[in-house]
Amino acid sequence: MSNSSRFLLGFGILIAVIVAIAVITAMIGSNQPVKMLPENSPEGTVQRFLTAVRDRDYTKAYDFLAAQTGTDKVNTLEQWVQSTQYSRDSTSSWKASIVKSTINGDNSSVEVAIDVFRPNGPLADPVSSNHITFLLQKAGDRWLIEQPVDLWWLN
Repeated sequence: MSNSSRFLLGFGILIAVIVAIAVITAMIGSNQPVKMLPENSPEGTVQRFLTAVRDRDYTKAYDFLAAQTGTDKVNTLEQWVQSTQYSRDSTSSWKASIVKSTINGDNSSVEVAIDVFRPNGPLADPVSSNHITFLLQKAGDRWLIEQPVDLWWLN
């Protein structure tokens, strides 16, 4: 075996080891529990809301929404679940990351980047990214989400 063949074989083995390490690291890292933010913070409220939506625990998610009143608002849990139009049979998955948060007295905004993964066919982009700004209002020692109350970004 010539020196160049040995070099190529060694290089191929090195690439295979690097790929294996990357795959193992990704698999182990994705199973780590996410650190929960403080429950009485705007970021923690949004995190818990999104976690409840991900787990399809709509009753819990609804508890993070501010009281809904008026003709164009959702008044009950059932109306809210129907208005979200989020398919319970959806094949998409998604992840969210907090981008920025600001607090101004009893009001807060939390900007979240949401990447939705959908199998859309061989030539379609399987990832759609959205930036959603959650507006929150302080209610006692809790923060409640005033907007958005629907889940349009998951459709």
